[in-house]
Amino acid sequence: MSNQVLSAAEPLTWVEVSQADLTHNINVLRHASRARGQAPVLCAMVKGNAYGHGLLPTARALLAAGVDWLGTGDIHEIEVLRGNGIEAPLYNVCYLPPHHAARAVELGARFVVYDDDVITAAARAARQCGRRAHLHVKIETGNNRQGLRHDAALAMADRIAADPHLHLEGLATHFADVEDTTNHAFARSQLQRFDACAAAIRVRLGLPPAGDPHDQLLTHVSNSAALLLWPEVCGAMVRFGIAAYGLWPSKETLLSVQMTGKQPLELRPALTWKTQIAQLRDMPAGEYIGYGRTFRTVRPTKVALLPVGYYDGYDRGLSNLAQVLVHGQRAHVIGRVAMNMVTVDVTDCPGVAVGDEVVLLGAQREPNGQPGDEIGAEQMAGWLGTIHYEVVTRIAEHVQRRIVA
Repeated sequence: MSNQVLSAAEPLTWVEVSQADLTHNINVLRHASRARGQAPVLCAMVKGNAYGHGLLPTARALLAAGVDWLGTGDIHEIEVLRGNGIEAPLYNVCYLPPHHAARAVELGARFVVYDDDVITAAARAARQCGRRAHLHVKIETGNNRQGLRHDAALAMADRIAADPHLHLEGLATHFADVEDTTNHAFARSQLQRFDACAAAIRVRLGLPPAGDPHDQLLTHVSNSAALLLWPEVCGAMVRFGIAAYGLWPSKETLLSVQMTGKQPLELRPALTWKTQIAQLRDMPAGEYIGYGRTFRTVRPTKVALLPVGYYDGYDRGLSNLAQVLVHGQRAHVIGRVAMNMVTVDVTDCPGVAVGDEVVLLGAQREPNGQPGDEIGAEQMAGWLGTIHYEVVTRIAEHVQRRIVA
């Protein structure tokens, strides 16, 4: 194998994640989850590279902010976290094939189950490594994506309870339509079906009822939207993702809270995506910019070249559409977004120079220190015709993430 030289140079594009904003969001969500006086387990999702914020640094930052568990999406994320000294409980919410489930047991992670082969592999691994496998049965209530309906869920709970190497630690379900509407009748019906199945499992296994001081079964249905809408229905554990990072799940969720007369929780976006000016050029009117000649100057134009592109996750669909922040002011993307380069019009941004910081996503102050403008993930999602979840999670993993104060 050939020797590889790793560069110690500063990156040209990077993501900053605010520890203060993450801590604020976790404190707000913790307070909301205690609506009934209880203190549920807080499980913050770090799957999908921590929603684009960076798996390992953000996991550490969330734990420092006070979350109890971390939610993963695959065995790779479990191995990265365990391999870097993260000892907190890990709960995998997505599919693990049998051999990955066995590895998860070895690493002390718990995970959702709805497949007999996965349970068999978990029991075998637990027996071999001398520990119990902590499992959470997924109950299907209407999303029809992972899970078992009432009778099948009871049968799986029976099987887990009968094996000394397995531990039925929790019961879970997932809302199908709680974010994208202001009519939550279907989500309420899901909650009723879940509660009925969970109660049946408790009776079947002789477990204490929900709310009993001796109850140790973790029931969890609330995600970010449900927590923000109905903190009073939080079970023994709350799973949240997007809200931890300071983003509302949807405009409909925010509107739904406002329609109830409640004061919406203050969430603070924690992510800022930055790059810098690599070149400045003064262009006369009538010049074309970039591949395909999709933009032509109509005035003398100062053009800045940015060393970032769709390879880094800055979507090609932002061509001739998006804006960035330079000195706290908006500057338009002109021409096509290329693999590693973007051009912007900085004619109206006085005092720009090569090396100046540019914000692609997030807020930026003006040179005098006053608050400047902000490019929100929701706005970028609107430009692209998608959702803000996709905007942040598609920032490429090679882009360096930095936790800042």
